[in-house]
Amino acid sequence: MRPEIWLTLASVGGSFLVYLPFLRDMRTVYRFWDGPNYLTVARTLYAVAPDNPLLAYVYTPAYFLTHLPLYPLCVRLAALVTGYEPALLVVSVLASVAAVLLFYRLARDVWKLPSPEFLALVMLFLPPRFLLYRSTGATESLALALTLASLLAFETSRTGRAAAYGALAAVTRISGVMLAPAYAVVLWRRGSSRARALDIAWLALIPAGLFGYFLFCAVRFGDFFAYLRPHGEKLTRFVPFGFLPVLFQKGLYHQVEFHILLAVVYAVGAFRLRERFPVLFWYCVFELALLLCVSTEDWSRYFLAMAPFALIVGFHDVIDTRFFRWALPVFAGLSVYYAWGVIPLNGCRPDIYLRLLAHLGLLPDGLAAP
Repeated sequence: MRPEIWLTLASVGGSFLVYLPFLRDMRTVYRFWDGPNYLTVARTLYAVAPDNPLLAYVYTPAYFLTHLPLYPLCVRLAALVTGYEPALLVVSVLASVAAVLLFYRLARDVWKLPSPEFLALVMLFLPPRFLLYRSTGATESLALALTLASLLAFETSRTGRAAAYGALAAVTRISGVMLAPAYAVVLWRRGSSRARALDIAWLALIPAGLFGYFLFCAVRFGDFFAYLRPHGEKLTRFVPFGFLPVLFQKGLYHQVEFHILLAVVYAVGAFRLRERFPVLFWYCVFELALLLCVSTEDWSRYFLAMAPFALIVGFHDVIDTRFFRWALPVFAGLSVYYAWGVIPLNGCRPDIYLRLLAHLGLLPDGLAAP
C-alpha cells in the first residue's frame, strides 16, 4: 500500500483515538478552547453581539478580532455539509491529512531524508500538543498545511505561489508572516540578479494578507491594531525570556525550568538545520527570535509552528533509529493520553456553551439552554 494511504489512515486514526472516550458526548471536544471562539467567529463573521455568553470570559467583543479569519471561514464553508460544531473538527482533521502528506513529499523529494514516511508518522504524534490541537477546534493543522505548501512551492522555485500560500498561512496564524524574512534571506544569499529581485518582490504578498485583515478591523471596528491589543500584556516585557520573573513571583519555578529546556531543544534543533536546510533554518531563526520575546506561558503551543522542522527534521538522525521505532508506539500512546486528560479540563463551561449554541441559533431541537 502506498505510504500516502498509510499516513492518511494514521492521521485520521490518531484523531479518532483522541475522540474515543468522548464519542457519546462529542460536545466535550467541541467546547475545548479555542473552539467556541472560532465557532462564534465562523457563525457571526466578527459581528459579536453584546449578550454573547462567551463575554463572561473575555468581557469585550473586540477580543474575537484576535482570531484570524481563514480557519473560521473554512469552518463556515464546511458547516454547509456537516453543521457548525462538527465542522470545527472536520477542518482540523482534513488539514492535518494535507499537512502530513506535504511533509512526506518534502522529506522524500526535496529534503532527501531517509525514511520520510517514518518521519512523517512521528510528526503526527510529537509533540503531544500537536496531536491535541490537530484534533480539536484550532488553527494549528491548517496553518501548518499552508506553511508546508508554501515551502514546497518555494523549494521548487515557484516564489509567487509560495508567497500566496504564505499569505494564507499568515491569516491563519500570525507565525506565517515569518516565511517572508526567511525566504528573503535565502533569495538574497543566492544572488542579486533581476530575477531574484522579482522573487523578493513577490514576498510582499505574505504580510499583505495580514495587512488586509488589519485594514478590515480599521474599517469595520475603527481600530487598525485590534488584533494586537488583547495581546498587549504578552508584549510588555518584549525581551528574551522576559516572562520568567513573573513565573518566579507566582512560585511556578518548575515551569521556568520547563521553558528553558523547551527553548534549548528548539534552538539546538534549529541550529542543526543550518547546513542542509537553509530555508527551514531561517524560518526557525525568525520564529524563535519573535517567540522568545513574547511573554506567555504558552510557548509549547506557539512553538508548534516550527516543531516539524526544528524537532523532526532537525533531529531526524536521532529519530530514524531502531530505538525510536520501537519507542514510537509508547510516545504516541502518551500523546493520546495527554489529549484525553487535557480536553475535559480546558473547555468552555457546559452551561455557558449551551447558552452560546442557543445564542448562535445552533442548539439542537428539543434541547433547552440553561
